[in-house]
Amino acid sequence: MNVHNDKQTGHAASPAPGSGRRWLIAAALALAVSAAGASFAGVGAGLLSHAGHAGHMAMDPAAMASHIDKMVEHLPAGASPDQKARVAEIAKAAMADLRPAHAQLRRAHAQGHTLLMAPVIDRAALEQLRATQMQQADVISRRLLAALEDVAEVLTPEQRVAFAEHLKHRMH
Repeated sequence: MNVHNDKQTGHAASPAPGSGRRWLIAAALALAVSAAGASFAGVGAGLLSHAGHAGHMAMDPAAMASHIDKMVEHLPAGASPDQKARVAEIAKAAMADLRPAHAQLRRAHAQGHTLLMAPVIDRAALEQLRATQMQQADVISRRLLAALEDVAEVLTPEQRVAFAEHLKHRMH
């Protein structure tokens, strides 16, 4: 969060204009990555791993849908059933869209392992694999951000602030 110092006292003043929105986006992204991490845990070089839950294996679609439903219950108390249903629908659609990317990352992880265990290390092939994984991470990141933007539009500004505060307390 951007906090500027008061020039007269040297103490931190209120957040800079617009910083609340950046905090909300960062918090929402952390939540989405955390949710996505349940299905991406253990995939190549820690890409999108579920922080603190690295031992969890990927979830099947039904388990992921159930997980999303449980996470939606953490929306602010003022969220209507319609809002919760819309948020769950957005999250489930994003996870469905990302399933092929998950499979591709899992294959890339296996390929990387094979390349690193070979008698001769093929640096060019490893670099190509790394570059491909970074492109895939960008695709995943863009899809998650689109979902977060959709969720942010479902919630009121007050609900977004309340949810960001909830996440802030859970994360610290």
